[in-house]
Amino acid sequence: MLALQTKDAVPKPYLRHRPETTVLYRVFQENYLTFLELARQNSETPLPIHVHKEVEAYLDCGILACGFIRVRCESCHDERLVAFSCKKRGFCPSCGGRRMNEVAHHLTENVFPKVPVRQWVISFPFSVRYVLAYKPALITKLLGIYNRIISNWYKKAARREGVFHPETGCITFVQRFGSALNLNVHFHTLFLDGVYTKIDEEYRFHPIVTLKDADIAVLVERISHRVTRLLKRNGFDIDEIGEDPNGEEPALAQIAGASILNRSAIGDRAGKKVRKLGGSAERVYRLGKLCAVTEGFSLHARVRIGARARRKLEKLCRYTARPPISLERLSKTPDGKLIYELKTKYNDGTSHVIFDPLELIEKIVAIIPPARANLLRYHGVLAPNSKIRDKIVPAEKKNAPKLPFPGQEKWAELLRKSFAIDILKCSQCGGKMKILVAIMDGRVIKAILENQGLPSEKPKLFPARAPPQKESQSDFDFCQIPTNEDTFF
Repeated sequence: MLALQTKDAVPKPYLRHRPETTVLYRVFQENYLTFLELARQNSETPLPIHVHKEVEAYLDCGILACGFIRVRCESCHDERLVAFSCKKRGFCPSCGGRRMNEVAHHLTENVFPKVPVRQWVISFPFSVRYVLAYKPALITKLLGIYNRIISNWYKKAARREGVFHPETGCITFVQRFGSALNLNVHFHTLFLDGVYTKIDEEYRFHPIVTLKDADIAVLVERISHRVTRLLKRNGFDIDEIGEDPNGEEPALAQIAGASILNRSAIGDRAGKKVRKLGGSAERVYRLGKLCAVTEGFSLHARVRIGARARRKLEKLCRYTARPPISLERLSKTPDGKLIYELKTKYNDGTSHVIFDPLELIEKIVAIIPPARANLLRYHGVLAPNSKIRDKIVPAEKKNAPKLPFPGQEKWAELLRKSFAIDILKCSQCGGKMKILVAIMDGRVIKAILENQGLPSEKPKLFPARAPPQKESQSDFDFCQIPTNEDTFF
């Protein structure tokens, strides 16, 4: 996974990233049109437009033939070309890594006050994950229930300690992926581990340190009951997986349903479970400290960051804001299989999952977030509309320096922070590079690249191949609810 470099790291000379040589890029280049053809065979309705836009942007990301900027050293006049980035949030590892560092730095410096922070992680049963994958508005309602339950626990604990009129605050990251690239909508919430209360016209923080295992068990039971009631009240049958709640995207619904169940939806392996390496026959589930599970709902709250551990807080923010896929853990075998290494082994010893190229594309398509679905939410005293936010958030205090917000920081600075690469430093003499012009005209791009002996056309997609031998996929029922044996992922 991409990691933020330390402040003392010396920026390295810029070497152009060649995404067209990576395993992930080649998988999409060689198999994406075949995947689309198989998806059309399974459903008359094509995949939604946001999926195509995300994939097309990724295939153009970092390719010089799609546009670049020219930079020149002010000392030795050496020139270089820097390709444009897609800046998407779906699955691009490079742009996702830069965005991860940008968000983590912003939250640590601009948002979180210097108080303890606890991470709460809630995950849901398969059927609930499927409903949330399609309904961003429903995520908002469910997130409201979840945050109110946790906030009320903090407030009640504060009142028992004699603190009146307590206020809580948190930030939630909505993640759509599991460590095995399966569709898994769950929440990582960073709560201020205590409450704010007004004393002598000033808001002061009161830490809460009484969290116990019994509290987690009560909270997860309460969340399970209220979420189930909410979904049923809104007309969702949480026992169905594989049916499109919108009635508009059956192809994506089929792919998402299979991804949640860790199965394949199309191709030769349609209906079969994802293969894995390193697992044992016996599956053992261990519940750690401050963790509880009920009816498929899991709540974990063990991770706590102290008030002065700002480096650890930034590392935690990077973890919660990370992109779904890491190029370093993806490899290809001589027979064409793709092996993805898990960051942490599962309880049964599984260390890797194995995909065919079409399976990998299918899993990635399923986790691409819908358009205009907000994946970062602010609550309580940290919310933008909070009346006391300006008294809590550090960057908004009087005389505090204003730091750049996400989207405002220069891309070159993000590259330096993310990868210790300085595109504005000359690799020949160490002098300062100056941006001359952005080149986006196709004819000019082609002329410059041909003059420098570089490829002047972006890699072409391979044509769709013949369909697999399997003629029917009706023997796989996407609506089948998994048994306990299927709940490993």
